[in-house]
Amino acid sequence: MEINKTILIGIYVAVGLYILYRLFFRKIPYQDEYEKLYNEILTSDKYKVKGQYDKEE
Repeated sequence: MEINKTILIGIYVAVGLYILYRLFFRKIPYQDEYEKLYNEILTSDKYKVKGQYDKEE
């Protein structure tokens, strides 16, 4: 019976840790869309700001 209690406690701990992980490290629904737009802005020529070293010749 002691082994059964130990196994049940282990299962409860694993489920509890999984629930805590899902609570604290879950992505918000719009985060993927935000990251896609952010990466597009960083890498796109459309949003590029011309500076001292980017003069057109």
